[in-house]
Amino acid sequence: MSEWGEAALGDLMTLDVNAVEVDPAQAYDIVGVLNRGRGLLYREPMAGSKTAYKTLNRIGLNQVVYSRLKAFEGAITVAPADLHEVYASQEFPTFTCGPSLLPGYFRLLTTTKRLWDTLQNLSTGMGGRRERVKPNDFLTIKIALPSLSEQRRIVDVMGAVDAQIEALMEEVVRTERVLTLLRADVPAGDEYRISEVVVGIDSGKSVQTSGETPSYGEPSVLKLSAIQLGEFNAAEAKRLDDLSGYSAAHLVSDGDLLITRSNTPARVGYVAVARQVPPHTYLPDLIWRIRPNKSQCLPGYLSHLLSSPEWRSRIVSTATGTSASMQKINKRGFSMVMVPVPSLDKQQEYIAKCDAAADSKRSLADELDRLGSFRSTLLVALLSQEIEILESYDDLLEKVS
Repeated sequence: MSEWGEAALGDLMTLDVNAVEVDPAQAYDIVGVLNRGRGLLYREPMAGSKTAYKTLNRIGLNQVVYSRLKAFEGAITVAPADLHEVYASQEFPTFTCGPSLLPGYFRLLTTTKRLWDTLQNLSTGMGGRRERVKPNDFLTIKIALPSLSEQRRIVDVMGAVDAQIEALMEEVVRTERVLTLLRADVPAGDEYRISEVVVGIDSGKSVQTSGETPSYGEPSVLKLSAIQLGEFNAAEAKRLDDLSGYSAAHLVSDGDLLITRSNTPARVGYVAVARQVPPHTYLPDLIWRIRPNKSQCLPGYLSHLLSSPEWRSRIVSTATGTSASMQKINKRGFSMVMVPVPSLDKQQEYIAKCDAAADSKRSLADELDRLGSFRSTLLVALLSQEIEILESYDDLLEKVS
């Protein structure tokens, strides 16, 4: 096993800020930095006449950049090699890597908890009183440093994994688009008010919890995040320590049709059929259970229909609330929403098409989660030298380059 050295960032990179004087007649593409090493955040262009800043920092290709204010959240990354002309405020210092540190290798380090924790320790204080991480302090951070050839091997291997993750993400997006189109292709039928095709809408119960994740089978109450757009995630639940006020009527079962009655404007009225519900899972007050008249309307049909763009907009139009961050629907307004009710056979056909796409999306998402976990494990093993890439790998790199 090769010996890795240790070096301070000040020996591996230099502070290299390209401050550009703001021209009121120009527009500037602005970026920030996402937390947990997730890359640049691309913002809307900003007119020079609309900012009080006298100068902006231009972010260079392959430069290290972090947020002085949000460094404690791991807001650090390396700019892409194909980055177009972008700018950030003076709160985002930039650094250029020297000859012994590959930008791609340091980019991998920015995705590790070890670096995030180090940045957090450099940023003392709490909340709004937390101190910014100064460039001089940042450059005191020490990292394990393999040789350039080893850095290249690690970057190449991780790049192959990241390419597969990106391909899977694109496939998930394509499948989501197909699912959206299928949901929008609603079979024709006479329209009825929702109140005419359901036998009841059940309310849950408000309760204070510790917020802890329950073990399987422990009494729990669903979080709002358990209901996504046509998707149910039973793992999004909080442990219930006090069952007073709850009854069997509040239990959630497989096949229940659930809807969020309060959420952000983009998420209020999300509908999903409950699946693989652990025992002793209860309904919260912000989620309703819809009980369709199954001789008229199947739960799966309503779940997909109400997740389609047109009927999402109809539901959201009934929402009220003075807060821009939280809206609510009420039973009266929701019950007045008109829905087409085709024959049960047509409903079954519609469900089958949509379920096939939803199942495909779910499988891809599960595969993406597994690959993400594998990536994290592999990177830790490579950076700790638990796994070492043989020198013979260099021959392969030369052949394919």
